[in-house]
Amino acid sequence: MGLIKEELDEDKKLKRLPRITKLGIKAAKEAIESARLEVKDKKVGLFFGISLGAIREDVFQDSLLYTHQDQFRKIPITLAHYCNYHSITAAIGHEIGTNGITRTISTGCTSSLEAIEEAMVYLKSGKIDVAIVGGSDSPICKGTTYGFAKTRVIPLDQSLEEGAVPFQESSKGFAMSEASGVIVLEREEDAVNRGANIRGEIVDIISNNDGIYIFSLDEIGDQMKQALQEVTENRVPDYISSQALGIQINDQIEKRCSKELFDHKIPYTSIKSMYGNPFGVTGILQVIASLLSIEHSFIPPTIRTSKAGYEEMNIITQTKFQEVNEVAITNHGYGGNNACAYIKKCSE
Repeated sequence: MGLIKEELDEDKKLKRLPRITKLGIKAAKEAIESARLEVKDKKVGLFFGISLGAIREDVFQDSLLYTHQDQFRKIPITLAHYCNYHSITAAIGHEIGTNGITRTISTGCTSSLEAIEEAMVYLKSGKIDVAIVGGSDSPICKGTTYGFAKTRVIPLDQSLEEGAVPFQESSKGFAMSEASGVIVLEREEDAVNRGANIRGEIVDIISNNDGIYIFSLDEIGDQMKQALQEVTENRVPDYISSQALGIQINDQIEKRCSKELFDHKIPYTSIKSMYGNPFGVTGILQVIASLLSIEHSFIPPTIRTSKAGYEEMNIITQTKFQEVNEVAITNHGYGGNNACAYIKKCSE
């Protein structure tokens, strides 16, 4: 994670692309380079999770005004692609040199984790040899801020120090952020044969939906509990990388899962305390952070929380250095999707 330079704007064709696409291109190129992967002469699949698309762009926002003002000639020719989520993934594919199976998954904050789930299906079927999987979102604008504030999940009356704090009963919501993250997936035997640096194994991903009326909220969390129970069955993770982000309803569901599935014995942490909520990128960032924690033997902390209201949970608030072999991930998306993943250290 980190700020990116605007070197992509030096190319006139790339300059026309929305910021979400530029973020995705940068992350994908870095992942391919890190994996020492040659995409030519391979059956490569590209899978990207996207939640809010190019909604923050001036092209998108201004065109709405032009439409209502009947100023047709002012609407740029690029608008149709800015409205189409899959154009983002297709543009990323063009820049990294892939043109095979290309998929855009949009299930809210679970998008990138479910992109991994779909990529695994294609890998297991043999339809592709390599999957480049990621997420990208750049949603910050007045429209998204006021829209989510209306649903009382972005606190307009709290400072960043007070709000957007996972596992803190006084927190009234989350802080919006932007990001992109990408990983490279291969079948184990293929990765071993090419001498790849294998950072870990994604054992399984389980997803479902709360199945409730779209303009209401799930306050119980039965489906989240079911997904986490299924993905951790007969397994004991070293910690849970939680989707908690400072919304009390969501965080209380995590508390329920901690109690009923693990009797509060398994450590919980939420890295969203450090970078906010980048929507569809959330899952892939949790995966990347989990792989790093396995590689470097530590549990990342939930910063800023005093654990008020969550005292009985085993919440990690300071970096804990220990051997990490297995991690479970919880993820919840706007629209009711839940996705839970299980990651472990790859066998020697």
